[in-house]
Amino acid sequence: MVEKRIYDRLPARLQARLFYGDLIYTGTVANLSEGGMFICTKIKFPAETVFDVAVLGNGQTFKLPVKVKRAVSDLFFGCSEKSGVGVELIKPPQNYLEFVKGCKTSERFLQDVPS
Repeated sequence: MVEKRIYDRLPARLQARLFYGDLIYTGTVANLSEGGMFICTKIKFPAETVFDVAVLGNGQTFKLPVKVKRAVSDLFFGCSEKSGVGVELIKPPQNYLEFVKGCKTSERFLQDVPS
């Protein structure tokens, strides 16, 4: 059975820092929505892992608690790492929700990672 997302995802290419315990990993957000995102990263987190991610978008930094819903490898999603994680946002802050809503309204590609 295919699970349908509640929110449409926006394509993106945003810098991300993943904070897991005392460690910090890097990644790139490939798409996002009000309820989740896909982060390209070399790190393979098991499903249900909870951590914080900081995302840089339009000069703002959003710190978001997330839960891993699925890990993917051997893909190309605009990911140079060829792997990543689909995460669900846990109580996203209002400023993040407003940021996503504004991006949907303007229908622009979200990019803060140099090409």
